[in-house]
Amino acid sequence: MNYLDDMKVPVTGNVEKIRKYCEDNDIFYLKSTMILPKEIEYEVQEIYDRGYFVQHRSNTVGDDWLGCTLHGWGTTQPDFKNTRHHTNLSRDQVKYGWTQIQQFAPVTTKFIAENFEISSLRRVRFMLLKPGGSIGAHSDTPSRNIFGSLNCAITQPDNCYLRRADSCQEIPFSPGSIFYFDHSVTHEAKNDSNENRFHLLIYRDQCNKGTDDFEKSFNRLYPDITL
Repeated sequence: MNYLDDMKVPVTGNVEKIRKYCEDNDIFYLKSTMILPKEIEYEVQEIYDRGYFVQHRSNTVGDDWLGCTLHGWGTTQPDFKNTRHHTNLSRDQVKYGWTQIQQFAPVTTKFIAENFEISSLRRVRFMLLKPGGSIGAHSDTPSRNIFGSLNCAITQPDNCYLRRADSCQEIPFSPGSIFYFDHSVTHEAKNDSNENRFHLLIYRDQCNKGTDDFEKSFNRLYPDITL
């Protein structure tokens, strides 16, 4: 059994081959075959209106970057305010599960449950980049891994981008689109619109449910590649 570089993720066959191919060929993203339900936009707006979004990484890459965790961790129970990884705690010291905002997100919860193994989830969080806001160039992990996370565009106003910092290659988001995203590549974001940009980020431990989509997504984009 193989393991992805920076997570204890058992992988088999084509998943590992695709991940390695993307690493060797410096592929930044893969577009998923999944599409977010439109109703999620109404849910995230209600959550925002209720004041659940909190500052995310305010001292490092941007004061206009906020988050709200739907599925995540806490020391006694999962908490929507914990948008970052539990850096100073081990996995055994935290409890993962749905947070307080699940009651306002039934469509999002159903989408996650239908497409991912709940027991394998780490953080699933709504992310907000305010109008005029920016996220400075940064890398989230030292190890290449295009399979580890998904970035889902709930809204995508014009004049917004998430791109590589070196080549300025942008992920071609549109509302409802989902991308496997290698966040080890140094990247940056900007919202030059007058609207909030809401995304949903999904992190997981196990590669059980959801591997079919990963393989389909790769094969759709690279039909002539034999692994």
